[in-house]
Formats: sequence, C-alpha cells, structure tokens
Amino acid sequence: MNRLFELIQFQEKPYHWGHAVRSTEQFKGYYHWHQGCELLLVHEGVGKVIVNQQTYDIRQGMLFFFQPFQLHKVFVEASTETPYVRTVFHFDPMQLEQGLVPFPRLQQLFMKLKQGKIAKQAFDLQGELDGLLYLCETFDRTQAGQRSNDGEEASLLLAQYIAAVNRRMVDSHQDAILARTPRYSEVIMQWVEEHYAEAFELERLSEELHLSKAYISRVFQRETGSNITDYIAARRMKEACRLLQTTDLPVRIIGERIGLANPSYFINTFKKVVGSTPYKYKHSMTQN
Repeated sequence: MNRLFELIQFQEKPYHWGHAVRSTEQFKGYYHWHQGCELLLVHEGVGKVIVNQQTYDIRQGMLFFFQPFQLHKVFVEASTETPYVRTVFHFDPMQLEQGLVPFPRLQQLFMKLKQGKIAKQAFDLQGELDGLLYLCETFDRTQAGQRSNDGEEASLLLAQYIAAVNRRMVDSHQDAILARTPRYSEVIMQWVEEHYAEAFELERLSEELHLSKAYISRVFQRETGSNITDYIAARRMKEACRLLQTTDLPVRIIGERIGLANPSYFINTFKKVVGSTPYKYKHSMTQN
C-alpha cells in the first residue's frame, strides 16, 4: 500500500496547479489525504472516486471537491484510446477563501463544502465544461508567469469554480442524484465507519449485511478498485494520525482505539501505510 498522507507545501504560492494532466495507463490509485483542499475537474476519463463512504463515477465534466485531511481515492481505466485527462487544483483554504469575501453567497457555499455540511462532493458540470476549460486555460497561462504569491488570480478562479457548483446545485436534477440507491461498496464502507475500531471479521460483516463473504470481497474490489483490508487499514491509520496530532495518548492506547491492540503490529502497520513510525509522525507534525 502507498503512503496515505501527501504533504503539499504551500510556500511560494498558496496553491499547486496541474492543468490538463494526461494519463494513458490504468492505475488503481490509493487512499490518501492532503492538508489542503483539492478540486478535481475531469476533461476525459472513466473510473471511480471514493470519498466520504461514497463511490462516484468519473466521466467528462465531473468536478470533485476534497476537504482538508479527507480520505479519498481515485482510480481510472485509462488507455491510449480512452485517456484520463484532468485539471487538479490543490490550495490552502485559509489563504484563498479571503478572496470570496466580496461574494457572500459563494463564500457561504465554499465554507459548507470545506466543513462537510453538504453531503454531495461530486458535481456534474458537463453543461459548464467549455466555460470551465476556458477559465483553466486562461489561468494556466497567467499563473505560469506569476511571481507574486498573493493568490489573487487563484482566488478568482476558486470563486468561478464555486459559482459553477452553485448554479448546478439549484438545478432540481441534483436532488434526484442525491436520492439514488447506495452501492454495495458504500454500504460496506458505512459499516466500516461504524466498526473500524473493533477487530475486523469478514464473517461478521457478511452476517450483518446478509451477503456472502465471497460476494462482499468481489463487489468491493469491483466498485472501489481495492480490497476491504486496504480500506480498513487506511481508515484506521487516518484516525491514528488524528489522535497523534490532537492528543497525548500513548501509542499503545491509540492502537487499541483503532482496533489494533498489539502495539508492535500497530507500529509496523502504521510505518507501512503512512511511511514513518507513529513517534516520528507525531514529531514531524509538531514541527510544522
């Protein structure tokens, strides 16, 4: 499993920008999070996004919003015939959201998105795509020559993204999308959310969801691109990271709190998934 936490340094600029990034090889992706916000605009592609215990289809015109420190995964089925093309906008919300102050309605919507007060984190902006691509191309030309770090142009781009989301949310069809029947993988992830701090038994999950163990494993792999074990490990390690950052609990107690009562196993798993020991992780976070 790859590392979960991707540290994005906002130093010279309050954002990181990747315009029209193109992939022609299939990649499974991995569960991870960032310390800033992320906007992902799909130009072309087929695949899945997993975030907030929900699974969304990747297709042209989709915009995904990932909150700071939110566990998510993107996996695509790319090839030379069906490439995955996207624009990725990582940014420091504390710096860019100031540019939304003159637009109170957009500022309010952005704060709801950032703080998780809106269940939806994927928006079908197919009807807005041409305009958004033009804005991205313009910003790409502008930011390439920028030397200032004030992020004024980036704040303006963010406002235009949020305005497009706002227009889409008032569309009555958006409510219909929210009312769809949950996928099996989403039901499984919700079960994990309620039980990840306990010892995991596939048989128990099978009994409670009234699905066979083989079917659970197969449908979760098909709908998320990963196995349940990897997802549970990611969810547990994210909680461990939160506890390491926000409490002074001993490592042994943190392991118990996430369902890994054996300290050695917890430390080894943490190192494998996050990339450092719990002690080093805590120290690095306190130094930032």
